[in-house]
Amino acid sequence: MTQGVYRSFDRVADVYDETRGLPADVERAIAGGIARLVFSASDRPRLLEVGIGTGRMAAPLAAEGLSVAGIDISAKMLARLLSKRRDVDVMLAEASRPPLRPASFDALLYVHILHLVPDAGAALDATLPLARAGGFVLYGGDEGQVGRRAEAEAIIRRAARDVAGVALAEWEVRDRVGELVRRRLDERCRDVRDVTLARWKRRGTGRGMLDRLQRQDYSSSWKIPAEALPAIIERVTRELDALYGGLDREYVFERSFTLTVGRLEGAPLP
Repeated sequence: MTQGVYRSFDRVADVYDETRGLPADVERAIAGGIARLVFSASDRPRLLEVGIGTGRMAAPLAAEGLSVAGIDISAKMLARLLSKRRDVDVMLAEASRPPLRPASFDALLYVHILHLVPDAGAALDATLPLARAGGFVLYGGDEGQVGRRAEAEAIIRRAARDVAGVALAEWEVRDRVGELVRRRLDERCRDVRDVTLARWKRRGTGRGMLDRLQRQDYSSSWKIPAEALPAIIERVTRELDALYGGLDREYVFERSFTLTVGRLEGAPLP
């Protein structure tokens, strides 16, 4: 599945953890759930994260005792990770061309990455052989498009389309990539299943969404031309104010983190 070009996150490396960070208890729950799975494959498991970034997943996994390595195309994101932990092995590399030997890992982890690469199928074809027989493939992500939050995201997408002719279709791409991953895992793995590791509530405001749009913190908004952004902000400001009954009125929305888990030619999942 081809969906564009590689997008380096160098431009948002300094704000990535602030804008995508997880509550500490949620982080521990996710890392603990992944660690329990992977330790069932080996007493000293090695995990490779594709698109390791600033270590949002990798740092807590290393704290759980896993030997973690990762690849990413953003040198600045990797530098942020290494400022947190020096015991994670990192490589500057593309997902479709990992400089690693086959069957080197007990688990592969993909979180918020495959919808961003130019060809998700090619990335899977290149990285799946890096896991040994009996190893785990873990495809995860958090869902935050529910209720009024989903309506707010739709407002931004409509404004980008109407004002600039830009399609901010990242969630739709995520859905298609998720279907592709499931098909590949069904073909190559046994006991494929979905596991929800955490649920939590977040708070936000319409003004916060506007600020992130203005700064273009999220990769989907990078498609918006700078000259079109003021008009989009003006329109979105009015619509978010009406949606929430005030830009500074706080709203609560629910998020969850779910893994699609498969085991390559291995025993049933624990």
